[in-house]
Amino acid sequence: MEAVFQNIIGYLNALDWGYIITFILISYAINHYRVTQWIVNGLGISIRTRYRVLIIGIVYAVFIFFIRGYRLMGVERLLQSFVFAVVFHKFILELLLERIFPKKEQPQNNTEQL
Repeated sequence: MEAVFQNIIGYLNALDWGYIITFILISYAINHYRVTQWIVNGLGISIRTRYRVLIIGIVYAVFIFFIRGYRLMGVERLLQSFVFAVVFHKFILELLLERIFPKKEQPQNNTEQL
């Protein structure tokens, strides 16, 4: 059991935590503020959230790769960090935040009929 924990800790230590945290913050800011509406109005393109996150992650990883001067091994590290960030954000942070701060239910308009 100790060997399993050591492998998990080694994996977590190998991730690029700077990339993970800033990627989550950038994705959250773009998806939850008026940036998305600006993109729709300015470019006339409406992209689903999952594809926006994918595009943001890839573009941001390319910037990080060149800014930090990673070698080819850095690509694998960034890819693992991207996957971990998406899973961590989607399945842990969002579920935790929904339990702490439940969303308000939208009132249904009874006058609308099909």
